[in-house]
Amino acid sequence: MKRNKSVLLQTVAISVLAGIATPVSAEEIMQIEEIIVKAQKRDQSIQDVPISIQVVGGQDLQDRQISDTESLASYLPNVMVSKDSVANNIYVRGVGSGSNSGFEQAVATFVDGIYHGRSRYSQSTLVDIAQIEVLRGPQTIYFGNNAIGGAFSVTTRKPDLAEWDGYLQAAYEFEGNETTVEGAAGGPLVEDRLAIRLAGRYSNLEGYVQNLGTGQTDPNIEDVFFRGTALLQLSDNWQASFKGEVGDQDSRGSFSTELFNCPPPAPFSAATTFSCGYSLAVGEEAELDYRRASSPGEQGSINAEEYAFTIERDNSEGPGIFLQAARSQHDFLLAADTDSVSAEFFAFNTTEDFTQDTVELRIMSQFDSELEWIMGAYYLDSDTRVDTTLNFPFATALLGGPLSALAPFAPLAGDLQHDQNEKAYSAFGSITYPFNDKLSATVGLRYTKSKKTGTQSATNATSDDPFGLTVTPLPAALQPVAAFLTGFVDHTTSGAVEDDDLLPSFSVQYKANDNISLYAKFSEGFKAGGFDTLELTGIPERYTFEPETVVSYEAGLKSYLFDRTLSFNLAVFYSDYDDLQQSITQFTETSAFVTIDNVGGLRTQGIEADLLWRASDNFEIGGNFALLDAEYRDYANAGCTVLQAFEAEQAGQIGCAQDLTGKAPPFAPTYSGNIRVGYNREIGNSFELTAESILSFSGAYDVIGDKDPNTRQGAWQKIDVRVGLRNVDQGWNLAVVGKNLTNEKVIGAANDVVASAGSYSVQLARGRTVAVLASYQF
Repeated sequence: MKRNKSVLLQTVAISVLAGIATPVSAEEIMQIEEIIVKAQKRDQSIQDVPISIQVVGGQDLQDRQISDTESLASYLPNVMVSKDSVANNIYVRGVGSGSNSGFEQAVATFVDGIYHGRSRYSQSTLVDIAQIEVLRGPQTIYFGNNAIGGAFSVTTRKPDLAEWDGYLQAAYEFEGNETTVEGAAGGPLVEDRLAIRLAGRYSNLEGYVQNLGTGQTDPNIEDVFFRGTALLQLSDNWQASFKGEVGDQDSRGSFSTELFNCPPPAPFSAATTFSCGYSLAVGEEAELDYRRASSPGEQGSINAEEYAFTIERDNSEGPGIFLQAARSQHDFLLAADTDSVSAEFFAFNTTEDFTQDTVELRIMSQFDSELEWIMGAYYLDSDTRVDTTLNFPFATALLGGPLSALAPFAPLAGDLQHDQNEKAYSAFGSITYPFNDKLSATVGLRYTKSKKTGTQSATNATSDDPFGLTVTPLPAALQPVAAFLTGFVDHTTSGAVEDDDLLPSFSVQYKANDNISLYAKFSEGFKAGGFDTLELTGIPERYTFEPETVVSYEAGLKSYLFDRTLSFNLAVFYSDYDDLQQSITQFTETSAFVTIDNVGGLRTQGIEADLLWRASDNFEIGGNFALLDAEYRDYANAGCTVLQAFEAEQAGQIGCAQDLTGKAPPFAPTYSGNIRVGYNREIGNSFELTAESILSFSGAYDVIGDKDPNTRQGAWQKIDVRVGLRNVDQGWNLAVVGKNLTNEKVIGAANDVVASAGSYSVQLARGRTVAVLASYQF
């Protein structure tokens, strides 16, 4: 019955908006506006770019209250973003890097061309954005060696040299008691010569998950962000700009996990010790219902800064030149209680200190040149420090007999530290040759070289606080004894990883006319190797992992139809990944292990389609849809589910692995998409009514690498509705925005619970939200 009501509500909402449209003749309809993108590092119409691409405008981000890529992903077929413990999940077409802080993300993020490869950047606040381009498939020619699965290309709004403009927007969301205020203003200090733009945002989320252990609501997140940009017109063709931005996010319970599957079924029905046993004893619930229990003290913070200087010459009267130097840095902390009960059984903390310097130079052909070309060089230098501590308070009960020497040092913890430096160099270029006014071909090439040096250490220690924010190492004589229990072998390992590759790309494009074009594309991609920041054993061979590569094919259609009142784009793709970098998580009775390995391969193929129909000046309907078939080609050494590990132990086997060859990777639903209906109507001479409804949907998929069926996310549908009233003359706007109105529960991350076999620690994505907002534009 609940599912029937959900479908009925979605159908009614979309039908209401569709039913109020007034048919008009084609000549009365405003045509679909052309979208300009920088997917190939120069301004081009989206219809001329041989890439499967979706673009979301800055105004849409504001109207829909989208402030990060996790929220954005719900509207993007074949794109999945969710928060996890040590690293976030970012997947496109079933390709992602998994949960290990040693990974650069296979789906890279770029803000104004600056590389954001660490997964925590997916939590960065989106403020005063011009547009976001979501590029699906390998983008290594123009975006570098790590954009092997796709890229988010974010462009912020720039100052205007001619006039002042800006906005102020305030919103309140009722379900999470979230207050948001953001705004921006910019314009000329010296007309046509010098302009500035300032943007900022403040938000305070009080929480939407009831914590039975602390009596509070989680997550509680306070976020402050500020950006300043200056633009100087040096001459008719030359411009220079400087951008500086800072962000500060403080949180409590930001990784709000819930206990699930307690009590577990057979064969674990008797294994109700520690977390599950405690939950049953004191009556703490274990359902996925936005209620949880944890001990107090969970905290998190993200402090980020970025500075960029750019000088460029436009290509109106000769070759264009672009030179950018940037520094990015962030400090990250997460201290989380992942046993999902109010007792102190298992917790962890992780910190990350990161600094990155980049320089990029590009030179491109004059805009009216018959032969289009671009060439460039890129340099990156980064330093990363990752500290992770796992706390095992529950293990105190096991410190008897041969382990009794450890009792005075309880509670035990395992402490990991990793330092890394990377230097990367690359040179790239492409040239487009027009055979005639309809047919053209583009050849691209990129050479990239990466060298990483690292040092990693692990030790057993006494935790000085419930989350191991400070620890005291155990005496050397007790390290082997503790390692028997925790799996942490006291060690320090150093290593170096040096990789390089030459990556070709070739595409052909046929323009039947100004409104219809076809393309086919071949490309190769490369993602450098690296270090396992969570390696416990001290075995040198396990510290490093090899690069992964991809060979990709894509063909597509881009079109405007019916006097440009309808656009339809279609892409088919096939990609073969080799030596795929995978994070493998294993849980034992007393510890948790995360390792990295290169698996044989992954094949991903499918279809993506985008449709937008402007039925009248007041009404439009659109949709995005994707079919995906992704499977491992060779993955015989995958981590086991908890049930498989139990059965292996009962059979007397040492260790456990499963063969996932032919199985789908995580976050790879066989279908996903959305349907959007928009409506606007003038009321009198000064007012405009706007309404929008979006139905997003996805098939089922796994959220962890071992494909445990108990943590599989089922198919879901979400409906968002926005209704607003705008004063056209005075620039103010009032709106109500509802998201996920049917309150679908979607799993963002899941793990086994240490020492409670058969139970799971699960994080749900945010449920229903209802917000009111007021804005003023000038």
